[in-house]
Amino acid sequence: MGSGVNDYREVGRLAVYHLEESYILDIQARPGFLACEVDLALNADHPLHKPPPPEERHCYRRGRLEFSQVRDLHWVDQGTPPAKDATGEVDYGSIDSLEVEGHLYVMTGDFGRISVTASNLSIRLHD
Repeated sequence: MGSGVNDYREVGRLAVYHLEESYILDIQARPGFLACEVDLALNADHPLHKPPPPEERHCYRRGRLEFSQVRDLHWVDQGTPPAKDATGEVDYGSIDSLEVEGHLYVMTGDFGRISVTASNLSIRLHD
């Protein structure tokens, strides 16, 4: 990635999340689409942020990262097998980084390195 690379915190719609504190629960890829089910850590600027419960460090909401109109997808170093948390839920680890350069998104973590060229990345929170 060249000089036009932005850390996700420099991209307005993504800046309201702590992705390094968020946990990937599932990854789904099919032609033209990539989605990651995530326990998202909201930062204080997020409109739905609330003080976290005493046992948590952050306010979390379940949601999805959705890459639409995917034209190119590479997933390498598919990492360690997922862990199971205390509730028995599968966890692929946190997002160590998400860099954006135009329509190229590069996400790394315990799940490996995913490089995706897509028309858009959106985050949808579940109710």
